[in-house]
Amino acid sequence: MTTPVPDRRTGGAAVAGGLLLAASVGAELVHPVQDPDGSVVAPALFAVYLTVWTLGAATLLVAQLGLRRTAGLPAVGRTGAVVSAAGTGLLLAFGLVVVASALATGAPLEASFLAFAIGLLLLAVGSVLLGLGLRRSGAVGGWWAALPVAGAGALVALLVEQWHDAGMFVFFAGWVLLGVGCMQRSRRPADRVAAPVG
Repeated sequence: MTTPVPDRRTGGAAVAGGLLLAASVGAELVHPVQDPDGSVVAPALFAVYLTVWTLGAATLLVAQLGLRRTAGLPAVGRTGAVVSAAGTGLLLAFGLVVVASALATGAPLEASFLAFAIGLLLLAVGSVLLGLGLRRSGAVGGWWAALPVAGAGALVALLVEQWHDAGMFVFFAGWVLLGVGCMQRSRRPADRVAAPVG
């Protein structure tokens, strides 16, 4: 079933997902729970951080699957939604593996960071493609531009170590903004929704 514009649930999931992921990363920056070698020094708090991360990734996944059902979304947008969902699925798996391995052994499984890196790469590509598809569909108006920005943030986080955290927050903010746009558009009467572009 398709919808003319993303519904409030989809928008709310994008907002909640971005905010939960940002809260997890921000909490670790404010109050680190790992030594530089990766060993966990506060297991309970570490588990809380990773639980918030995992919930954020799961919620963002709900938003991406909801966006895929947007009526009039061209193939590039549907592909972007699938690629984004695959990336977010890897971030979700990363969270689950990291918390389980850290609690079991005292340090996260190093191999789990490969899932994180591939997930960010897929999200960088998928966010841009989905944003372009949403632009063509007209479903979210000008809010589509938040997704290429999110994709750029994911790419910076992946490739530029000294800007990793800044890139992550740009990524999170892009999805939050798109969610706000979805919620705003879902309240508008159908006859006011913009016609598809091109």
